Amino acid sequence: MAQTTNPLADGDGAQVQFWHWWNSAGESQNISVLRDYLKKNNLTWAKQSAQNSSSELYLSHIEQQLKLRPPEAAMMDHQALKSYDDNAELLHLDDIAKAQDWDEVIPLAIQQQTKRNGHWIAAPLNSHSTNWLWINKALFSRLDLPEPDTWDDLIAVLERAQALGIPALATPRDDWERGQVFELVVMSTGGLEFYRRLFVELDFREDDRRVIATALLRLQHLQTYFSDNTQHMSWDQASAKMAHGQVLMQIHGSWVNSELTSIGAQPNVDYLCMRFPGTQGAYIFYSDHVGFFKATHNNVEHQKIMARILLDKDFQRDLSMASGAAPARVDISSAGFNHCSKKSIYDLRMANMRRAVMPSINHGALWQLIADYLQQQLPLESAVNNLLDITLEPAQLTPAKRK
Repeated sequence: MAQTTNPLADGDGAQVQFWHWWNSAGESQNISVLRDYLKKNNLTWAKQSAQNSSSELYLSHIEQQLKLRPPEAAMMDHQALKSYDDNAELLHLDDIAKAQDWDEVIPLAIQQQTKRNGHWIAAPLNSHSTNWLWINKALFSRLDLPEPDTWDDLIAVLERAQALGIPALATPRDDWERGQVFELVVMSTGGLEFYRRLFVELDFREDDRRVIATALLRLQHLQTYFSDNTQHMSWDQASAKMAHGQVLMQIHGSWVNSELTSIGAQPNVDYLCMRFPGTQGAYIFYSDHVGFFKATHNNVEHQKIMARILLDKDFQRDLSMASGAAPARVDISSAGFNHCSKKSIYDLRMANMRRAVMPSINHGALWQLIADYLQQQLPLESAVNNLLDITLEPAQLTPAKRK
């Protein structure tokens, strides 16, 4: 979410600039937690105001601003971090990582996004998982059905809701939200090993076309259950609708947990949280990464203080309680977390032990592809081929395989 810097600082002490995409009511709690920890270390945070609610526009904004005057630190996606590291614009954090045992306590899948050529090029802030269902408990009790465990179970729940006149599924308004739903559907369709092989290991097999086609058709089917009363709502507004019993279900990431907490909703009382059917045992994740920029006007000592704060065990615990994410470290006690956060922490630990922590495949090219397909501007076969094109490097698909 794009940020502009306000010259007014928050309190006394040396000022530090940190650009971020936190903007919703729930996410504002993250700002309070970090501000408090910075103050404890005699640093103050230059206030920032959001211009929009899109992380894509934030990343575009930051590209422009970094050409002018980079801040001490900024949230970045892992691809952007690699680009800045190539140009030697990022501080390496190896000394802090060694002191805080990052190699031992941060899941390997997150390390692979935050390390480059053996160096820590950023601090991983958290671990959000995307493969969640959020369900209004009172509405669900009216269906007289078990919790959905398979794709067919999920469709049965949605069908039953519609038959009872209950708005079934919150509409993902933005392109990135529809892309996120697709990544869950494609894992549910093909399974964990398929997802790992194709999207992580980039190992293509001809039958993968059938799996992707099935997943796209399933996504199109889900679209028939999108509710009219959430059609033009942001994700956090739709979360509130679900909590208040105005729509049965939302497919979204773990940040929903924080949003629901911010409006006073309680897990297992007002809402249920469960893994998207067919993805149980997997942990599809986003991790927010914080890069620290080299510049003559930036204070390296202050940057390193902030980097240490971000992976401090107490901070990781407090931030995760506020954000709904699992900590980036797997050695944080789950005591005091709510039911859904405890489940997320447990799932991350279990998935980390069985190589089931899977990176999200959601990105701008996928967003456009899914949008074009769902709007019937792209036929199924072309959508399958285009998805393979944006997933695999040209060298990965031999001419014989690319029919």
